[in-house]
Amino acid sequence: MKLFLPLLSTTILLIKVTCDPIQQGQGGQAQNAVLNGQNGIHDSELNKVNNDQKLSNQGVASVTKAPKRRKRKKHRNVSVPKENIPNAGVRAPNPADIKDPVFNVQDIVKKAKEDSLKETTQNRGVPQVKMIQDVQQNKIEGIPVQAFTADQKAKNVVVGGDINNQNVVKEGNQAANQINGLQSQDSQNNAKVPAANANSYDQVANNLNNVHQEVVRGNVETNNQNQQQYNNNANNNVNNANFQVNNNNNFNNANNNNFNNMNNNNNNGFVQPAVNAESQRPGMKDSLKIVWDWSDFLINYETYVMPEQKNRRAPQATTGEPWPMPQYYVAKANKVYRIDKDKFRFNIVKESCDIIERAVERYRDMIIEDTIMDMYNNLQHAQGTSIRDVSLKYNDDIYVKAEAVQVVNIKIRRPCTKFPNDQMDESYDVFVKKSGSYIWANEVWGALRGLETFSQLVFRGTDNVLYIKDTVINDYPRFPHRGIHIDSSRHYVFKEVIYDVLEGMAQNKMNVMHWHIVDDQSFPYQSKAFPELSEKGAYHPSFVYTPEDIADIIEYARMRGIRVMPEFDTPGHTYSWGLSHPEHMTQCYQGAHPVSGYLGPLDPSKNSTYRFLKTLFNEVLHVFPDQYIHLGGDEVPMTCWSSNPDVLKLLNQLNGKPNEPINLQNVDPYMYSYDIRKVLEYYEQRLTQDIKDIARNRKNGVRMVMWQEIMNNNIQLPNDTIIQIWQGDMGDVQRAIDMGYHALYSTCWYLDLIEYGTKWPKYYMCDPADTSMGYQIDEKKVLGGEAALWAEYIDNENLISTLWPRASAPAERLWSSKDVRDVEAAGKRLQEHRCRMLSRGLTVGQISGPDYCLRRGHRRDGERVQNCTGSRCNLVQIEKFNFHVQQRGRGMAECNQMLAQGGSMVTALLLILVLGAVIFSLKMSGTRIVQLKVCRNRSIFLSFILLIVIYFMCYTSLWMQVQEFKGSFEKRIKSYSDPRYS
Repeated sequence: MKLFLPLLSTTILLIKVTCDPIQQGQGGQAQNAVLNGQNGIHDSELNKVNNDQKLSNQGVASVTKAPKRRKRKKHRNVSVPKENIPNAGVRAPNPADIKDPVFNVQDIVKKAKEDSLKETTQNRGVPQVKMIQDVQQNKIEGIPVQAFTADQKAKNVVVGGDINNQNVVKEGNQAANQINGLQSQDSQNNAKVPAANANSYDQVANNLNNVHQEVVRGNVETNNQNQQQYNNNANNNVNNANFQVNNNNNFNNANNNNFNNMNNNNNNGFVQPAVNAESQRPGMKDSLKIVWDWSDFLINYETYVMPEQKNRRAPQATTGEPWPMPQYYVAKANKVYRIDKDKFRFNIVKESCDIIERAVERYRDMIIEDTIMDMYNNLQHAQGTSIRDVSLKYNDDIYVKAEAVQVVNIKIRRPCTKFPNDQMDESYDVFVKKSGSYIWANEVWGALRGLETFSQLVFRGTDNVLYIKDTVINDYPRFPHRGIHIDSSRHYVFKEVIYDVLEGMAQNKMNVMHWHIVDDQSFPYQSKAFPELSEKGAYHPSFVYTPEDIADIIEYARMRGIRVMPEFDTPGHTYSWGLSHPEHMTQCYQGAHPVSGYLGPLDPSKNSTYRFLKTLFNEVLHVFPDQYIHLGGDEVPMTCWSSNPDVLKLLNQLNGKPNEPINLQNVDPYMYSYDIRKVLEYYEQRLTQDIKDIARNRKNGVRMVMWQEIMNNNIQLPNDTIIQIWQGDMGDVQRAIDMGYHALYSTCWYLDLIEYGTKWPKYYMCDPADTSMGYQIDEKKVLGGEAALWAEYIDNENLISTLWPRASAPAERLWSSKDVRDVEAAGKRLQEHRCRMLSRGLTVGQISGPDYCLRRGHRRDGERVQNCTGSRCNLVQIEKFNFHVQQRGRGMAECNQMLAQGGSMVTALLLILVLGAVIFSLKMSGTRIVQLKVCRNRSIFLSFILLIVIYFMCYTSLWMQVQEFKGSFEKRIKSYSDPRYS
């Protein structure tokens, strides 16, 4: 049998080799032959068209040579001094030799422009990196970000026509795009580079301008003839995108229209990064695409745009792209380095602390173990697709001969602070170059964000090698407050689930966990001053957060640069408080009679209520070190206050009528007067003043956050109060700013409102400082926003899958540039990010429809267990349990394997004896069996006897006794050979 299997496999392999299909080159020739045959049908009709295109072809030929003119001496003089490039040309520097970095974005932009110019002239077929901001009619600020031309909207697509027409249109549009890029660079460099350098740019642009006008004229003549002579032949016409260029009479209008076309799809000047540009089959039309139709992602066909049934499909994932999108991002697809798994490490060269030291260990494990593989796509087998097998590109020299990255130097300029705060600097720079790889940050919090971005840039090839592209990033957040709101009152959230929430926040660069810890339903916060609050208010005595638990969660968040902001909502949403302290609650009345058991909000008329709150918040401010605390203030049932005689007396005092009688019979149980809002204002002002007094001894004091109802009720509060908008739109944001408050926005990011289908784009397009409707919102007054996940119908089993990756959409909106708004491009990066989070152990949900992720990762619980210092931990880690069971002889379970494994000599001998006895008995009594006609077939009878013997041996004690005798016999023989007994 051992010899037969290799012979069989070798035979199959030989058959497979001899029966191999046509080679790739032969298939390509066959395909070209088919295309030539199709084109040959119309050769007689296209002669005139080809003759009229000579002028256009000459113009294209000159365009292909035009970029080489940029290599003049004047252009080569436009360069960045070597000293401005950090550690250029230095290999493996010592920590003491690395100078303090200078964060000059202009120098980085200037250097990247020169690189993009060189790449345009030398590698015209490689997708370049480009990003455009501050788009105006005649002035465009250009900073590079990775872009690709494969997914442009109807701009470079040719509908039909022969191959020559495709090349003419394609190269003509490339020339126009290069001219547009040069003019955008001229407009920016006029203020930054010397006049001589600016003149060189102008001269190059003017030369390309003349060439472009020739191409435009040639295309106009060709297209006009095509339109007049071959109106019925759609295959010989050029896409309407070319007519947009051809109909322009002067170059400036054509230039502006080209930029308008490039800014389509709500990009507002931002061109998203390329998605697997290497996986596109060269020379093929992309007639099959995955597009966004404002309700789903689906497969779209070039010539059939209204299929009877939607073929929903998530976008093709990117490879090694970051989420959220950095502010400044250059990645070169033709320059790739590999990560040396054995020698790769992070080197901290200046300021260090426990935060960064533990972070480099954590991220090294993520990079080596959890990096996802380049995504295979089965649509590569579809007809009309341009997607190719991703594994083919890893045979190119770019990957095969890629140089290794072994060390990434991390430099932090300022000493570490213990806790993150609202003024922390999260900016960072990432450089991945041949000369070295660096992460630079002003503070440790920026270094954490840089580590996260670096880990996302690494991707795993199909050859199981880790790669990273040549990359330059300068990044910073748009808003300082980027939060996730969780609710642990409606459903108690286990501590390890909160850890997963924090882990997901770190992977999405969010920095505030808004913890709605108590509410009407339960009071899980364990107070040292009032332990009865959780003893009677929690769902279960074990469903509480001890001070040690809270300290563990805050520490886990601190290590990831995340603030923990607690919310103790008052005076409403406090029913669970009354289970242990009913004396501080408002007794609700119906007419003149109190309603038994119906306790409303906190009673604002009693001084004991404020003493109780002052003691509680004094403890809370010591347990939670963050400067911010959320006081709620929403949905206060003021009808209960209007029915209570004590509260009405307080209202009379506030109105200056302390002696006015109270008539409870006239109180409407369903309505309350406008004056009762004065009671709410009195309560909030007194509470905030008490908290201010408590926080005088704190280093950073305290800032209070309240829900929108406080503003709606015209409550006068300190100007540093922060209003969180959750019911309104930009009009309410504008009103909060006009009243002197800072604002947080959450209206469009209530993730607990589950809807069927792909809904993350509406989160993605929502902006907390949207000025599109004419509002003049001061973005400096908008601190940011929060994605809220209320837990009425969310528990531990579905919290993470509901939260992520849907919350990734507001995460990019709060971090990235305002102009990053392309849903289709974002969907491709988000698809990769979803698989990345799964690979890192988070049980995230689906996001864009039918898809797959190659593997799910494992959780890293070691750090979590070390943080668990309380008397009760929700997470238990079992190291190893080794059970050693000694048994004399073999067990009964091995009986079934006896025949398969051959058995031992004793077993074989026993079977031989039994079979011999059976055969002998049959021979002796064979005649008698035939005479009795018990069984006419001796072989059947023999098999039956054999089965009875085997069954008897396996299921009786005889087998155990035989094995016991064998084990004792072997032990005795072994003891004789032991020298200790000699």
